[in-house]
Amino acid sequence: MAEHFYPPTNERQALGKVLGEVPETVENLARCMTIGIRAQTFEPRVTTGDRPQPLPFAADADEVAEDLRQELMRWVKWLCEVRRITHPRFDILPMARFLNQYILILATTPGSETANTSISAKVKAAQRTSGRSIRAQPKWDENKLESARALRLPTGGIAQLGREMGIQGLTRKRINNLKTLGHVNPVETVIIGRIELFVFGEVLDAHNDVERRVTESA
Repeated sequence: MAEHFYPPTNERQALGKVLGEVPETVENLARCMTIGIRAQTFEPRVTTGDRPQPLPFAADADEVAEDLRQELMRWVKWLCEVRRITHPRFDILPMARFLNQYILILATTPGSETANTSISAKVKAAQRTSGRSIRAQPKWDENKLESARALRLPTGGIAQLGREMGIQGLTRKRINNLKTLGHVNPVETVIIGRIELFVFGEVLDAHNDVERRVTESA
């Protein structure tokens, strides 16, 4: 007997897509809470030497992240109870991966009709808060560079900042390699999603130093 899917095919596919966007969304939220980008724009203000201007901060980012975590946890607990599955750790990333992994089981469980609508709403809200659509890029000078060196960012935030500053090769993969080789270490872990934060200046120095030594050896 064929399985009956409660959400239609298009909604199952949409849910899988939105769950796949969760890791990037969480990393953007983490960056939003550490350097404070404004939703829909990216105009960080830093000390210019005359008057200190605090970086703008999306005050509701942590609340939106918790709303997303609670929504995912609601569906995870429900599915695990109905289907007798062992639940993952109740952090955003493990729960999003879990729901994506078991999306067919979710879809064949009575009561899953609203899963896509409710989960997507929370993810979209998080994306709006985290400033997913970045329309403006700052122009960097030496003062801003010095201020940026102290920023604590996830790997994606460092890679994006590096692109905006014209730094070649400073990708997420490069940062992870520098970490694996012991050149940089995270200084903090943001609880939501267990996102590791690195000091931008330390990563930049390690990136330049390792590249210089490789060039000299060659």
